[in-house]
Amino acid sequence: DNTKITSPFHLISPQISNGETINLYNNDSLVIKMELPFNGTTITKTTTFYANSFLILHEYDVKNHSAPLLVTWEDGIKTTEKNLYEELTYSSAYVGQQKKIDNITLSPSELTDVVALESFLGKTDWVAVRNKYFINSLVSENSIGGHLSGRSLFLNNTSLVPAYSLSLEFRDFPVTVSQFFGPLDVDIIESSGTYLDRVMNFGWLPIQPFSRSVLWILKKLHLFGLNYGIILIVFAFLIRVVTGPLTKKSYRSTLKMQTIQPQMKKIQEKYKNDSQRLNKEMMNLYKSSGVNPLGGCLPMLIQMPLLFSLFIVFRSTIEFRGAPFFGWINNLSQPDTIFYLPFNVPIYGDQVAFLPIVLGIS
Repeated sequence: DNTKITSPFHLISPQISNGETINLYNNDSLVIKMELPFNGTTITKTTTFYANSFLILHEYDVKNHSAPLLVTWEDGIKTTEKNLYEELTYSSAYVGQQKKIDNITLSPSELTDVVALESFLGKTDWVAVRNKYFINSLVSENSIGGHLSGRSLFLNNTSLVPAYSLSLEFRDFPVTVSQFFGPLDVDIIESSGTYLDRVMNFGWLPIQPFSRSVLWILKKLHLFGLNYGIILIVFAFLIRVVTGPLTKKSYRSTLKMQTIQPQMKKIQEKYKNDSQRLNKEMMNLYKSSGVNPLGGCLPMLIQMPLLFSLFIVFRSTIEFRGAPFFGWINNLSQPDTIFYLPFNVPIYGDQVAFLPIVLGIS
């Protein structure tokens, strides 16, 4: 809720000194009105900030100008996480047009790496850029097109990051653009009145209902005042209860398959030159023994969507970001690091966590 006023526009109201900081609290709002001479005309911009919302309202008016103009956000979002590789894995820019979403992604290896400007013509609902936990978007009902591009920037002396630019195109003015800049939290994103939640990582389409259900249960359990660490333990037991019968059935089927292995080998040896007879005899053996050849893997396949959804949600949900458990575990979205190695091990990294060691021993 700290707003610093810096803009190429000429400030009309209120009277604010350059670099002055204004604090907004509770239901406070701040309306800033600016003007900018442009090609013989004047652009008037009115921006409204709200203390209790992640939405910022921008209103533009251009007199006597018929050519299309762009409302643009440059340079994407700064990185926020220590694990840069994981952060960039989720970094993309998106455009939404009537529930259809397109995106661009840049994984720079050189400073010259770019994604050339891509234009998406037609009614455009929003353009957005995200990193692992946050999203910035421009939303409007009057846009006639969206534009995305990306370039490379040095984050430090060794690391390159993508910087995405997003634009909404307009022909008729005045126009209103809502900017949603906030966390990737499905409940908070609802305040934008859009389908921006679809840029969140819920997995493949068949898995998404499971992922959304897992996240819903997580948030509901937290409403009871439970620590997220406790909720994860509770989830472990719930998953055990749900998948237990399937796991047991798979295990029993595997044991049955082991008991008929000697007979199977005899049949395979006896009819190794007659594949048709071999298949027939094998099916007779399965039938007489009451064994289902798919009984071992089918129960496991049934529970895979649930297990995939757990991995996806637990890995990327913002609810775990900065959430403590106990002792040295102060961020459930990261490994419970007890110290860092002075060097980086390929694939493993440089973090040494305690709980994986305990798991390995147990």
